[in-house]
Amino acid sequence: MKKTALLAILAALSATAFAAEPAMRASLAKWEQQMTEYRAACKVATTDEQRAAIKIPDGSDIAAELWQSVNRKTGEREELVCPTAAERMNGAVDERKMVPVYEFDQPWAAPAVVWFINHPDVFAKMFNGRQRRVAYYANALLESLNRTHYANPAVADCCAKLSESQSVRVYEILQKIYSRNQDLAARANAAMAMSIMLSNPTISGAEGSAAMARSKQLYFLRQAVRIAPENAMFGARTLSEAIIEMSYVLRNLSVGSVPPLLNVLAADGNTATFPVAGKPNLIFFWSPDEPMGLSVVQKQHQLAQQYPGLVFCPVTVHEEREEWLMKLRQIGVVANCFMDDAENSNGRAYRVAQLPTAVLVGADSRILFIGYPGLPLQTALDSLFANSKKQAPRILVEETAPAMQPGSQPATPTGSSDEAPALRDMPEDF
Repeated sequence: MKKTALLAILAALSATAFAAEPAMRASLAKWEQQMTEYRAACKVATTDEQRAAIKIPDGSDIAAELWQSVNRKTGEREELVCPTAAERMNGAVDERKMVPVYEFDQPWAAPAVVWFINHPDVFAKMFNGRQRRVAYYANALLESLNRTHYANPAVADCCAKLSESQSVRVYEILQKIYSRNQDLAARANAAMAMSIMLSNPTISGAEGSAAMARSKQLYFLRQAVRIAPENAMFGARTLSEAIIEMSYVLRNLSVGSVPPLLNVLAADGNTATFPVAGKPNLIFFWSPDEPMGLSVVQKQHQLAQQYPGLVFCPVTVHEEREEWLMKLRQIGVVANCFMDDAENSNGRAYRVAQLPTAVLVGADSRILFIGYPGLPLQTALDSLFANSKKQAPRILVEETAPAMQPGSQPATPTGSSDEAPALRDMPEDF
């Protein structure tokens, strides 16, 4: 009797597991149908009004269904759990613990994991602002990619999204995909993603030197060219387009490169050209509506005092001139402000994806720093002006970039191993 009952339980469990995969595939098929209908509607629309009326599917219904099919806890495994940097400061050490295993850890669940990585905002919305729960499951999904799905051809489709991360851990997962996945598209996309990530100071710093990081950027870019299948995609564009774009960045927008010239409109109506040759320049793309950029621009007088001889060029996107001047007057900054041209060609030339973006250019007209104006920029400025810098409170006070601003690429739901919570069982009060 006991044996019969046990067999019945095992059969029920097997049936549940078997049903999860078809449910996942049905949800993904529903998403593809929604996107097909959306693209078809966009294709036949002939006016701006018609196009504006077409709403891209937000994926909320798909996320809920997909999560229901793969979120079941199926058991536990023993794993070495590494504490975060903050936990280490309080005396925590690496230790082996029992951690949960979920349905999405199964090999067949790779398409669902890829979908959630590609839709981080939709994934986060499912948890109604409960950030600890979001961080926990985002970390668990990333760990499933690291442990199980790295060898699945499906991961080719999430490499573009992973490349937006600033996490060393994500970079290491991409290395694993590149070296151990047998699918050429997955390997090529992982190489492309690593080349992109090495533009970030957090990632390139782990390579030991700027020269080593640039060498690896070029190597991975060449590998992407060499092994990419014909017509391979990298996110929403072809891999070939991504390679051409990265080649432009390496040639014009990386540390050591000579950046494009800017021709911008000054508040007095005249045009100006930057960088100014023979002097250090700080080109600063910002918006009056964005707090960090506004803070820096409002402190440009202190910036000039702290770094004598620095040419500061704050640039906003193009808008109607009188409205632009009114905004500048409202925030108390009019002099030494510049606006992009009507096509915003300067922002496009510098590939500005988020605001603010800073570009520090040395007196030799070569880039010393490009990216978010946090601690790495402060360090680059201090180094550049080591012999002339005046002691004063720091002008750039934030050390890490906040969530990207509207119009930028959305951040991935994962953090570095020092930021995300360790993978452990979910407390009931999450």
